[in-house]
Amino acid sequence: MPLIFHWGGPRHGEIDEVAAEMLTSSVLVYDGPRWFGVYQRFEPVEVRSTPQGPAEVWVVRE
Repeated sequence: MPLIFHWGGPRHGEIDEVAAEMLTSSVLVYDGPRWFGVYQRFEPVEVRSTPQGPAEVWVVRE
């Protein structure tokens, strides 16, 4: 499963494994239960090194 690094919003700084089928578009929607929010793929694509491995940066969509 791909790793996502969240920038901004309620998940700022968190790193999560996300099912590949959730990343078929440039928008990632969380509908709970812990968080609500919309993130979009950072352009140009940026990958950060994290303790869990390389993670793609997604930013909160306001």
